[in-house]
Amino acid sequence: MNLRSKRALSATFATTALVTGAFTALPATASAADQAPMRCEGYTYSKVIKLGAPWYASRGPVVSKRNSSSSKSTLVYSVKTTKTRTTTWGGEASASVGWGIAQVEAKTKYEVAKSVAKGRTVTNRMTVDPGKRGYTQPMVEYQKFQVERWRELGNCKHDRIEIVGILKGITSSLHFAECQTRQASCTPKP
Repeated sequence: MNLRSKRALSATFATTALVTGAFTALPATASAADQAPMRCEGYTYSKVIKLGAPWYASRGPVVSKRNSSSSKSTLVYSVKTTKTRTTTWGGEASASVGWGIAQVEAKTKYEVAKSVAKGRTVTNRMTVDPGKRGYTQPMVEYQKFQVERWRELGNCKHDRIEIVGILKGITSSLHFAECQTRQASCTPKP
């Protein structure tokens, strides 16, 4: 092979190596768009946090009956309620009790009653041991919820903007406190 052919062949191999090297280097190079952090659209939303344990408030008087039989019996207690109970909202004036209830019901498993009226007759069936007196009282169950406003940022992180308010909601409008005793009396517990 002559010198001229050797030079031409060397030039061809060098060009091929450069082109091949360029192609193999391309996939390793990333564009600026590929290196940019993930972007989110960003939006505002509400979040509801349950605070503490439930508590109870009476709706009427304590009533009692004695089981005079020699076996357990189911006694029926009818009570006329004497107190109205309501769900309350404390917070942003632009948000109402109804809005707070809607937030809690949409974001939790709870159903919340706006109010419970007095003057209704409610009935409890209670199993009482033989020779004991059963006591019962109609109650409502309250649960406290914090309603917050949050936002998703462009970097996909979430940030709390503010606490909108606190809802003290009636989560059970008919809950009975009960106790039974052979003594003179007992205090019904929810």
